[in-house]
Amino acid sequence: MLHGVIEGFYGRPYTSLQRRIIIRYLSYLENSAFIYAPKNDPFHRLRWREDYPDGFWLQIKETIESAVESGVEFYFGISPWKFDSVDSASLRRKAGRALNVGAKGIAILFDDIPEKADASLAVRQISLAEEALDGFDCGIYLCPSIYCTELLDRYDGGEYLSEWRKSIPVGWESFWTGNSVISREYNERGMMRAENLLGSKPVIWDNLLADDYCLRRIYLADLSGRIPEGYSYFLNPSSCFQVALHSVYMLLQTSGVSCSWPAELGDIPEAWDILSSFHYLPWSADEKVESLLMELKNAISDGPSDQLMATLRSISEVLARFIDSLEEIEGGFDLMPYVTDVKKFTGWWEEVLSLTSRSERITRLRYLMYERLPFDHPVSMITAELLMKNRKGEQ
Repeated sequence: MLHGVIEGFYGRPYTSLQRRIIIRYLSYLENSAFIYAPKNDPFHRLRWREDYPDGFWLQIKETIESAVESGVEFYFGISPWKFDSVDSASLRRKAGRALNVGAKGIAILFDDIPEKADASLAVRQISLAEEALDGFDCGIYLCPSIYCTELLDRYDGGEYLSEWRKSIPVGWESFWTGNSVISREYNERGMMRAENLLGSKPVIWDNLLADDYCLRRIYLADLSGRIPEGYSYFLNPSSCFQVALHSVYMLLQTSGVSCSWPAELGDIPEAWDILSSFHYLPWSADEKVESLLMELKNAISDGPSDQLMATLRSISEVLARFIDSLEEIEGGFDLMPYVTDVKKFTGWWEEVLSLTSRSERITRLRYLMYERLPFDHPVSMITAELLMKNRKGEQ
């Protein structure tokens, strides 16, 4: 069983340096692996038949060599976009090139393709992979086109998965994201169902902390209780490198690895604690911020406590220092939108709660949130207003 990271998101791929940093931290884990599969590397997906240009390939080769030196297994991913029956030679050439420079295995990914997921597609996919990888002595991961229960139900994928589990060679493994593309949890019942659908234990591809489906947000939750015992597990992180490195640190903490705070995240860990509380999960902030929001709501009518105002000032001061330090962090300015949003939010509340009456506070908050420079996208606000009106109408 392997645990590690899959660079499998849409968006700007990591740099060679950033991959080597992630691999260095993954080396603290036993049986760790890194899977190279960035969707927007054109030679991974849309132009996958083409060889990598020399300079591009040199960076990948150096990353593979770094993984070998660190004791981290490197899996080279290929997504054969719109393949046909004559493409096995191209796939074999590309896979062989990676294996020849030290890759431990190959991942062939058939996710998110514009084809009907039926039995014939599963046969074509497995046949392509078998022809391309015949005789290679390496680990092999495949991602089926139906890779979670949500897609199984949405696309009536039972026929596809039935053929998949009959056709996939013994020893090859399949990725599975869980009940949904972004799953809230992995439990025994869900994992057993996945095993029955795939014909073998699934390899977890966890999108919990990915954000390529909503690039205006990031997620920084810990991973405690997230990794089922007895299964290989790969975290698909954010395309924002600093957020991804924080996720790797969370993976190490959850796995019981003793590791100091990564220097590449800067020297203000309390800023990361604040960001993690606000940018926690797709569905919620963490308990501390949920409690803070309730205090803010009550303070509109009752007035703020000294402790509440001190908390808001402290958050603003820490984040101001963190913003000033971003230039010293690898890729640090990618964090600027998220840090600025939280700092702006707390600053607004300081200003609003300094007013003396409820009506003044409401008026000022409305102005700051909706009139001066709207805090969220107008489409989001209009949609929220419509939902609220419909809810009131139902009541």
